[in-house]
Amino acid sequence: MKSAICWFSGAGNSKAVAHDLQQRLGYDHLLAIPEVIKNPALLTDITTLGLVFPIYFFGPPAIVRILISETLKGLELKLDYLFVILTHGGLPFYAPTITDRLLADAGYAASYVNTIAMIDTYIPLFKIPKEEKQQAIHFKIGKKIETMSSSLLAQNLRVAMRLPFARQFHNIWQNSLVKRSNKDKNFIITDQCTGCGICAQVCPVQNIVMERGQPIFLHTCEQCFACFHHCPEHAIALQRTPVRGYTWYTPPNTFISQE
Repeated sequence: MKSAICWFSGAGNSKAVAHDLQQRLGYDHLLAIPEVIKNPALLTDITTLGLVFPIYFFGPPAIVRILISETLKGLELKLDYLFVILTHGGLPFYAPTITDRLLADAGYAASYVNTIAMIDTYIPLFKIPKEEKQQAIHFKIGKKIETMSSSLLAQNLRVAMRLPFARQFHNIWQNSLVKRSNKDKNFIITDQCTGCGICAQVCPVQNIVMERGQPIFLHTCEQCFACFHHCPEHAIALQRTPVRGYTWYTPPNTFISQE
């Protein structure tokens, strides 16, 4: 049996979840989804597969749609077990249902689907809580990962619910992807920018390139806000100041307590 967990992450929460799951499950590979899309051969002979990614705008990120509808569909993997973990700041809404529909259209069925509530890092709407509250949330996340790991090791079944009006919400989500990609036009680079290029390095979809020491956005944005949260100078702002002001988030490397 060859096993892999494929992850996508913006600020870093989903990456930490994927890392913790691999450590507890002992899966062979931990792969970034953009890397798999570029080199599908990485999943050759995989029979047990996990997908871990955040929920954006009540659905999966656009790059996850590419992974499922193009990469996985083309590979035609013979999977014994497929699980999906979706991280979210607000409510999951239709994201599990949309993901389930995408997988079905690609010829797959997830045996286990679950969600994990996170700190919401979407700054236009949410404010990052203070450190003490962050730690409390992270502790709950770690406990949920431990519980889910036991179910995944036993290869338990937990299928996604097909909610009413699923097709309509799927279409709304699908139509929103193009509009989302252009939302990077709302970003402003302030005079605090030192040209370090970290924003380009952390962008999970390579939407940023550096030209003459300045980041340039290419309009394939996922609105993950990785560039915003990881900028050491806080040099990325928005055209409209968030109602709750500017706050920043540093994700942990792991949610599992080391005590």
